[in-house]
Amino acid sequence: MARVTPYGPAGAGLSRRNVLAGGASLGLLAVTLAGCASSGPSLYTLAVVPGQAQAGGPRFVEVRLPSIASGLDRDRIVTADSGYKLSLSATDAWSDSLAGQIGHALAGDLAQRLPGSGVFVENDTAAADPQVYVDVSISRFSTGPSGMVELDALLAVQPAAAGAPYGPGTLQRVSLKGDAAGSTMAMVQGLSQLLGQLADVAAQQIRLLPPEAPSASTPAPDASTPHAKHG
Repeated sequence: MARVTPYGPAGAGLSRRNVLAGGASLGLLAVTLAGCASSGPSLYTLAVVPGQAQAGGPRFVEVRLPSIASGLDRDRIVTADSGYKLSLSATDAWSDSLAGQIGHALAGDLAQRLPGSGVFVENDTAAADPQVYVDVSISRFSTGPSGMVELDALLAVQPAAAGAPYGPGTLQRVSLKGDAAGSTMAMVQGLSQLLGQLADVAAQQIRLLPPEAPSASTPAPDASTPHAKHG
């Protein structure tokens, strides 16, 4: 497996980490399988979008694999959500699991916005503990009743120590709308842009956390202490 070292100071000392860092990109891609039209669907993937770099931030940030509403979590792309009915594309599908794509696109977006931080996705090979966890629960990810691209999510940002959540974090409902989308390609582009806006919110929340994360020797809080993990 290829090893990726984050750009900037966060990359020092890493030897076994697949990290999405500043300048990473996941180019927007639509792949039509070779052969006749009946051989398979067109495959789409989400893209990292540029954002405003923000100073500060922890050394390492872990994006947990997002929780996806069961109606959205499927191979075929959900193209519309009227509130009462989900519409599936007959010819278009995601190139990978939707949770994995959202997690990696969001991590890439955060890496661009927090260039001093190494950002990686849960279950990526890691040799260091994160100072912050980012959790996302997605309930809408398609065009809405108005025909505009929409994203509804719960966003949780929580400090971490010694590989575990530590103390209270932030929990925020985020509802975003983009432009109208007349095709699957336009919708996927719009959803990528909305994930970038979600990363803007997450980066701001991360920067509001205490600047110094507890050390590994600091006792962890009692197990009964609530935290912002939602999944």
